[in-house]
Amino acid sequence: MPERHAIGMLLLHGGSPRDLEALGELAEALPRAEVGEPDDLGVFEVAIQAADQEDSRRWIWDAVAAAGADDHIVFLEHPELPEHWRRFSGSPAPG
Repeated sequence: MPERHAIGMLLLHGGSPRDLEALGELAEALPRAEVGEPDDLGVFEVAIQAADQEDSRRWIWDAVAAAGADDHIVFLEHPELPEHWRRFSGSPAPG
């Protein structure tokens, strides 16, 4: 049964006009999620219904990519560092 998960996100350029545009594009890519307002540092949350925390990150990751917002929005805390994104990117694992 899906549960609500809130994931911390960050605008990379201090809330520049393009960051805010990317935030709107992310919200459009996640119509069933709650995309919060960024604070003074550019930190905000995305709350989404998902099976678990990992599933919620995957949905949000896909939405950031679909919105073309990856140059402006990142996860606040990176799970499984380093290169947590690699298994989602389709790139080959490092040698």
